[in-house]
Amino acid sequence: MASVKLFLLTLSIFGQSYADYVAAVVEYQPLFELDLIATVESNLQQFVNFIKTAKKGSAQIIVFPEYGLTGWYPNVTNAAIEIPDPPSTTTNSHSWLQRLSNAALTHSIYVALNLLEKSYDENNNIVYYNAAIVFDSHGKLVAKYRKINLFRESYLTPGDFNQNHNVFTTDFGVTFGIFTCFDIVYYDPAIRILNNPSVTDVIFPTAWLSILPFFHSLTVQFGYSLANKVNLLAANINNVKYGVGGSGIYGGNGSVLSYYISGNAGSKLQIATVKKVAPAKNTKNINHQLKYFDNKGANLSNYYSKKYFDFKIYTFKKLNLSQLVIKEDICYKGFCCTFEIFVSSSGLNSSEIYQIMAYNGPATIGEPVNIKLCSLVACETPDLRSCGSRNTNLKTNFTYISVEFSVPRDDEGYYLPVSLTKHLAPVLESRFETNINEGNRTSKYYIEKTIDNIIAFGIAGNGALSVNVNLIMFVSFICLSSWVSFL
Repeated sequence: MASVKLFLLTLSIFGQSYADYVAAVVEYQPLFELDLIATVESNLQQFVNFIKTAKKGSAQIIVFPEYGLTGWYPNVTNAAIEIPDPPSTTTNSHSWLQRLSNAALTHSIYVALNLLEKSYDENNNIVYYNAAIVFDSHGKLVAKYRKINLFRESYLTPGDFNQNHNVFTTDFGVTFGIFTCFDIVYYDPAIRILNNPSVTDVIFPTAWLSILPFFHSLTVQFGYSLANKVNLLAANINNVKYGVGGSGIYGGNGSVLSYYISGNAGSKLQIATVKKVAPAKNTKNINHQLKYFDNKGANLSNYYSKKYFDFKIYTFKKLNLSQLVIKEDICYKGFCCTFEIFVSSSGLNSSEIYQIMAYNGPATIGEPVNIKLCSLVACETPDLRSCGSRNTNLKTNFTYISVEFSVPRDDEGYYLPVSLTKHLAPVLESRFETNINEGNRTSKYYIEKTIDNIIAFGIAGNGALSVNVNLIMFVSFICLSSWVSFL
């Protein structure tokens, strides 16, 4: 008995089991000084302060957002530095790397962040990359990822599709993959990295502009984690005036361990205990252990959300909420979506307008792409242009919502659940399943708990897999076009 107690004690240190680890993400509002070097130095000191605070909270890994040190679109000539390939302890080539390495070593914590990298091509010409790097708890550089999917970053070179340093295994027994911002909506690398069966967790530094109704920041983060059954550590820049913000820590079993979105400008550190994921990820979502973030005082009315909703190209069908039990199919040409929706009689507001919608075809934003979309969406008025807006008066209670569609079994599309409430959060206790049978691949997104305040609930993705046409490329053009226009 004594030996059993000793064994159990070794499996738990201050209440933390080897079956889990403690993660931290920082939603960060960059400081800006009179010159770029001073800006980086100021932000670097803030990073070190957050590292120290995270370690006091028992964090074993901390993630900072894209462009956190430099701010957006800096002068790359001055901001970019040479970064050695991992694994490397040669971080004294630049003082920024050395300070970060020292902070990781001093506080015995993994540190993931974003930098601009200066390198040389085969002809010895200077090239620049958007790079995410990771230091281990001994200060050693163990990962480097060069962002592949660039937009309006003409001064940067996209990273190679086959990168050798974007996966690493920690001393606490977790294998992470890493990619940056709009990479999350592309098969390469967001899905391809999961072809490595050891990867169970993903680091996601981003500077994400939220788009209504289907691509808000937390919507995309939660959807990726839920669909792929991976733990996701997502750190976003904070600039609420322009709709940039929303960070979280998501469990591979469909849980949301922590999330943050606010209309208040400023930085926010989140820390959560993350349950380790078994390498085999072909099981249904289980154990929705939700820890809701206290968003009181978030002033969401101050958070700007840009809307993109091309109502002219979608097929719609208005719901008769008074039916209470609604089973409808809606098709766009040969592509059909199946909806099953239950409405609570005690929570019915017949004056509210909900539409179901379907689409399968091209969308041209910057260049043509092919998308599939099935969704329930709230509308402010009968005018379809009002659908997908931030209607803060939604009262109808739904007790069950299911959205489903099928594609051929050999379809290699990339599909994500998308949901949003008036609180700018996803529908947290929802589930997503993909099943293959009788030559078809069926995706189903559903919620079995009473929920209200729903702006959107559906599935989005594409049916073609290529380098140029990947998951919902159009949202990336929207985000970057809008983002650049704000600067």
